[in-house]
Amino acid sequence: MSKTKIAISGIGAVGGYYGGLLAARYKDSEDIDIYFISRGENLKEIRENGIEVKNTFLTIKAKPTLATDNPAEIGPVDYLFCCTKSYDLEENIAQLTPVIGPNTVIIPLLNGANITERIQQLLPNNEIWKGCVYIGSRLVRPGRVEKFTIKDRMFFGSKEAPTKRQKELQDILANARILTTIPDNIDLEIWKKFFMISTAATITSYFNETIGEVINNHIDLFITLGYELKSVAVAKGIPLPNDQVFAAIDAQKIMPNNSTTSMHSDFQKGNRTEVETLTGYVVRAAQELGIEVPTYQFMYKGLTEFPYPVAD
Repeated sequence: MSKTKIAISGIGAVGGYYGGLLAARYKDSEDIDIYFISRGENLKEIRENGIEVKNTFLTIKAKPTLATDNPAEIGPVDYLFCCTKSYDLEENIAQLTPVIGPNTVIIPLLNGANITERIQQLLPNNEIWKGCVYIGSRLVRPGRVEKFTIKDRMFFGSKEAPTKRQKELQDILANARILTTIPDNIDLEIWKKFFMISTAATITSYFNETIGEVINNHIDLFITLGYELKSVAVAKGIPLPNDQVFAAIDAQKIMPNNSTTSMHSDFQKGNRTEVETLTGYVVRAAQELGIEVPTYQFMYKGLTEFPYPVAD
């Protein structure tokens, strides 16, 4: 029987954490091979010394079956986890063509409400599942990922895919101590995650303030963004809970002092940002649905049309 091949594209905070656990569990496995697709200094360090993953309880170090920036060295895989930034998605999928065979299942773990749909447009004949994660982790230096929250959660699934194959992947992940849920409604879970990050990323980036500061200084606008986004979700048939707006804000209130969003951090550093995925998407979806989202529209315009105060 041939081995199950799993590739992780994007060995950063998310891909590095889960990829490291998989590489450690399936080292020298007769049944499963783990492949990393990375680049630059991160790839160089992993090739030479492996990846180091630290969580609250322990630190592990492991090497995958192969770490490479050339997907052709891997060939078609059974499962491909995409863990890049959403602005790299189309370019990344094009580069991953050598690992995507007719039976490859692609599971994106990116921020965004329409990631699977974007991949499906590029690969109409492939099986694309939906996925999202809740995790606090960061790539602290090349080859080392640290998780700073005690818990992490991964959701994935597909309405069309056989339950048996979804369960097979869940068992593989569970054996690597990766806890997952295959929910009855994966779209609802995707939107719950998107709701939390879209509103927070938009308002922290627009005002150039931390989460705590925007809650103290602009709570009314934070709430307004929530209701605007919920109106889009309702129009799309997503059954968000009645308390979704305030639940999302309450979840942000328990974040550590001076916490902010990754999009805000990218704006501050002058890096590419996920503004089109997290803010622009809401504006465009609302226009298609004939819904007014004036606060989102105003902040999106401010974030895309005017110079951002980048730190020196």
